Amino acid sequence: MDLGAGDGGYVLHRARTEPATFAIAIDASPDGLASGAWRAKRARLRNVSFLAEGVEHLPPQLSGIADEVTVHFPWGSLLRGLVDGSRSVVRPIADLLKPGAELRVLMSAVERDGVGEVTPNVVISRSGAYADLGLDLVGVTWASPVMVRETHSAWAKRLGLRRPVVFVRYSRRSSRRGLISDGTSSDLHGIQSTRKRPS
Repeated sequence: MDLGAGDGGYVLHRARTEPATFAIAIDASPDGLASGAWRAKRARLRNVSFLAEGVEHLPPQLSGIADEVTVHFPWGSLLRGLVDGSRSVVRPIADLLKPGAELRVLMSAVERDGVGEVTPNVVISRSGAYADLGLDLVGVTWASPVMVRETHSAWAKRLGLRRPVVFVRYSRRSSRRGLISDGTSSDLHGIQSTRKRPS
């Protein structure tokens, strides 16, 4: 799944080059998605779908089905939510992922974007908010120009290759490791281990 998919360029690329993969483009704005859906129909791609919906309102039928979720160059409320680790944005994204699946984010923000500059250190400093919702930080680094080009993102082209871009990977924690269905740890719910404590 690709969130904030714009015109769906990335999912169209994945669908064309990986016939066994079913790719889903999700964006709050239907305008770009309509263009992507038209291109998919023209190319007779049957392994791609388009959903016009905001992250905060994703249908429950998508919960736990994604092997991978990508977010390339978010802006507006999606960018703010990802930078801040906002529960209203991160939790629905985490809910999409199967246990062990990855969230991969490429983002770029500078002071004038209203969220401050995004750097690897900023991402690390906010990783606790993600961990609280079942997403463990796997790695964060500056993205290479090749990584940026591989997104097939029109927005990336507008930003230009000189703007700094951060690449972040999170892994969805299994519920067996202490996360329960609403994204909080079992300790917060007073759930006790079945093991006997030493007396």
